Amino acid sequence: MFSISPAEILTIAVVALLVFGPKRLPEIARKAGKIIRDIRDTANDLKSGLEAEYETTLEPLKDIRDSMQEAIAGVEGQVAGSARTPSPSAGTGIPAPDSEDAPDASPEDIGS
Repeated sequence: MFSISPAEILTIAVVALLVFGPKRLPEIARKAGKIIRDIRDTANDLKSGLEAEYETTLEPLKDIRDSMQEAIAGVEGQVAGSARTPSPSAGTGIPAPDSEDAPDASPEDIGS
């Protein structure tokens, strides 16, 4: 969390001892420890509450996503199945549009 070297901790302890004195220092350390513990507990409670709310919000969305994926897979299966079956005009002698036997259309024919 914090990167404090042992020399920095010792410096802070010496300054605190000089400022507050040896009689009040244990009391102040206990209060500081309690405050840090309370902050950590509050942060953990907030984190667990947010995670629970996140899961509550995402669960319906996951269900919707799964049903959409199933529907897409069904449509893809139908499209793949229909691509394998011959078209109704196959074998009727009607030339395909990209065939060499297809008549060429000029812009004048299209406009009229």
